[in-house]
Amino acid sequence: MISVTGWHWPNASSWQVKEIVGHSPPIMVPTIGSRDEIIWLPNKNGLFTIGSVWNLWRKKWPKVSWADILWGPYNIPKASFVVWMAILGRLNTGDRLATFGINGVSNCQFCTHNGEDHQHLFFQCPFTLRVWIVIQDKCQVNWQNIPWSDLPQVVAADCKGKSLATIIRRLSFCSSLYHIWLERNNRIFSHERKPEDAVVKGIVSLVRYRLLAISNIKRTQTDEWFLHEWRLPASILK
Repeated sequence: MISVTGWHWPNASSWQVKEIVGHSPPIMVPTIGSRDEIIWLPNKNGLFTIGSVWNLWRKKWPKVSWADILWGPYNIPKASFVVWMAILGRLNTGDRLATFGINGVSNCQFCTHNGEDHQHLFFQCPFTLRVWIVIQDKCQVNWQNIPWSDLPQVVAADCKGKSLATIIRRLSFCSSLYHIWLERNNRIFSHERKPEDAVVKGIVSLVRYRLLAISNIKRTQTDEWFLHEWRLPASILK
């Protein structure tokens, strides 16, 4: 590929070679006696990393206020994904399916309310509201009568930090939405119906099992109540 002080490119038979040739400036020629060095320009230190490629390709937007509810070291990915879709209004609720011409699931699967949408499902529906009240009691919070459009921002504002209480509250919020959406789908596709206490039990178990895998939470004054309420060992604290 190098001939004396110039380039001798092979036959450009692939788009990769053509791209390299096309992006090589004419003034950039090899120097005899010097050491070649590969420099990745998008990174300040000249080193190639996957992160630098991602930052080069992606569009950057301001961080949303609810980001810390979903993403972080203590999250539950499958629950975070469902909540992310719900916040963006992208879960296929009855009203959304109707826009696609699918009209078979327009009613709420929990209370038969005519018109299932995100606002009703989280948490205007009497069934999901009762589940949500139980979970709030276990988290020592009062997030009732808050419209769905405002709820993620309220939860984010009330759950800042890395204490056991805030971690439980974030996980409980995400797990509640996840299990409600899961139960809704099970009623449609599997024709299985769980009572409220079974849905609550599923939420609590999901949160508890995630917490049992943690062992470095900083101690605070409210820890004892949450350890007892959620049946957690003190070993999760540092």
